[in-house]
Amino acid sequence: MVWTFRGDRLFLPPLKLERQTLVIGFFRAILLFVLVLSRQPASAQDAAPTLEDLGGRLPRLSAGAEVSLITYTPGEELYQSFGHSSIRVRDELLGLDRLYNFGVFDFETPNFYVKFAHGDLLYQLAVSQGEEEIRVVGAYGQGVSELLLNLALSQRQSLFEALEINLRPENRFYRYDFILDNCSTRPRDVIERITGSPVVVPGAGKQTFRDMLDPYFIRMPWVGLGVSLLMGANVDRLASPREACFLPADLERAVQASKNGEQSLAGEKKEIFAAETFPGPSPFLSPTSVFYSVGILWILFWLLRRKGHARWPTAIALMILGALGLFVLGLSFWTRLWVLHRNYNLWWLIPLHFPAGLWLLLAKDRPVLLLWYLWFAFLAALFFVCFWFLLPQRFNPAVVPLLIIVAWRCALEAFGGRNSEFN
Repeated sequence: MVWTFRGDRLFLPPLKLERQTLVIGFFRAILLFVLVLSRQPASAQDAAPTLEDLGGRLPRLSAGAEVSLITYTPGEELYQSFGHSSIRVRDELLGLDRLYNFGVFDFETPNFYVKFAHGDLLYQLAVSQGEEEIRVVGAYGQGVSELLLNLALSQRQSLFEALEINLRPENRFYRYDFILDNCSTRPRDVIERITGSPVVVPGAGKQTFRDMLDPYFIRMPWVGLGVSLLMGANVDRLASPREACFLPADLERAVQASKNGEQSLAGEKKEIFAAETFPGPSPFLSPTSVFYSVGILWILFWLLRRKGHARWPTAIALMILGALGLFVLGLSFWTRLWVLHRNYNLWWLIPLHFPAGLWLLLAKDRPVLLLWYLWFAFLAALFFVCFWFLLPQRFNPAVVPLLIIVAWRCALEAFGGRNSEFN
């Protein structure tokens, strides 16, 4: 989602922000996909004013005060990919315009990446000046909509007080869950507490969490591939109508369809900024297209060499898949993040591929045990391609060409190893 203010400055320039977030290392970048469901880091001392700064006591809102749900559409940058939700409280009579954001985290936290990967990173509620932030978001080309909430004055006051109490230092921090407890579900929870009515997405309950996330990865297919390698079968269960509010656009739809007593919860919707159209990726550069192209060219080259081959490419391919498997296995056992558990990608990212590939690379001959493993790797890849639809998890289609390549290379080594080049 959109990244927010730090101190008195809104939205660090994209290149500076990318240097902070898109650090060296493929897996660290993939782990940060969860962070793009939130906002820019801000330390506690940088957060916007609390009640003490408003004069020591909470003012009473006037009859003309407005409470609204602010929704940002996805932007061009990685950290803007999912949009964002905030609650705005505005009272022109009091000169009040506060935008409450539940998606703030601090990059200066000790052991930041370790805590994030383990699921221990604390997020917090912060607040900024509404009009200023919205103007900057619109300048980035993101659409900004404001959905007024039909609340009685007492409900508006109660919501304002609840947010300000939540903003206190002892209350503002919470353990983030990018699906079940994030910067879209928290506004939903506040609204539900004030109105006493559920906020649910109409017609939801027929899609899994993965189904709902997939459209957001169309513009960044390589990130989508990395995410699919990390997320396990837990995200392939159906999202309930209430859980479906975890994405900003769906939260807005839920509020529009919900009730506040006998009346509609949603009032007028204002399109403050129209969303720009961002260019999509070339279909020829998607992981599936690239892997199929590499596989076809590789086979053609093998045929041109009159079916002669070197064993080191097979060894490297096995080592890469095995290293990926070791990482996924270790992370899924170690982390508290439930979305990374029960990962059936380990049925094809087999960790034993790594030592087998290393053995194949360094061995001067082929022991029987190594030949048996090449047989196993060949059959495992073939069986996965044929029967993956029976597993309780959906996989990225780029897996298919990868496994075809692995099956082909292992078959070459197992059946025609004597003709391999050992240099």
